[in-house]
Amino acid sequence: MSDYELQIQNTGKFYDDAIRAAEQEDVEILTSVVPGSRLHEIIHNPIDSGIDEG
Repeated sequence: MSDYELQIQNTGKFYDDAIRAAEQEDVEILTSVVPGSRLHEIIHNPIDSGIDEG
């Protein structure tokens, strides 16, 4: 496995662990890791309907 692939794998693990830790603190988190999906577009649409808006 290349260094780049290891870095991507470690980054994904870091964020997965961070989400698990937040969930244990009873924080609600809505995420999408599927670019192009309707959910991903709703969450990441900063213009008109996204959760990231404003």
